[in-house]
Amino acid sequence: MGSSKSGFDEFVKTNSVSIPSYLGRLRLRTHEDDDAASCASIFSDPISRKHLLFLQPPNGWKNAEQQWTVEDFTDRVNVQKATRANGKSCVLNIILLASTSGEETDRCIGTTGFVTIDNEIGYLGIISDHKTTRLGYATEALYTSIAFAFEKLGVKKIIMQTDELNEEMRGWCENTAGFKLDNKKPKELNGYSFIQYEYMFTLDEWNDSIKTRLEEKMNKIYKK
Repeated sequence: MGSSKSGFDEFVKTNSVSIPSYLGRLRLRTHEDDDAASCASIFSDPISRKHLLFLQPPNGWKNAEQQWTVEDFTDRVNVQKATRANGKSCVLNIILLASTSGEETDRCIGTTGFVTIDNEIGYLGIISDHKTTRLGYATEALYTSIAFAFEKLGVKKIIMQTDELNEEMRGWCENTAGFKLDNKKPKELNGYSFIQYEYMFTLDEWNDSIKTRLEEKMNKIYKK
């Protein structure tokens, strides 16, 4: 996946998608009903959502504890289906494959992709089960999302935004991927105030250096 085709792929807008990851340990795919409970649990986990407290269900909280329910996550998926059908988003679930993990069954360990796509710019994000960190899964999932976006989603520029206090995500952007900080600014969202760091890169920068850099990182993590 090296060059960006023109426009958001029509098949992707309304059909199920399943993409093998670079190392083959994961698949990124469109949501299935069985994923909802896992995703609701991850979105409710205080560690996983530590720097995503502004992230709320589309129809608001249904409980005083502000915990995501299966219904909440289903509502989120339905909103994303509608925007994907208009070529304005593409969020995929991260499936850890039993065939490589040694677990009994495949399981959903988070979501990644583009909540917003606008004017050939994709806004990339990820939230995953904190119990799966330090194993290279985030790098593998994000790499796969980026490659897919440049190939199938008509994206020519990608932006990643994170909280100034999210040192793990900032470290991934700066040290693992080699992204350059584009800007930082105060942000308020759903009642939460924070300093937003924004990293940006283009298709040319991806092809020139970032793609190879991430592949080299992954090859060190896991020998195919």
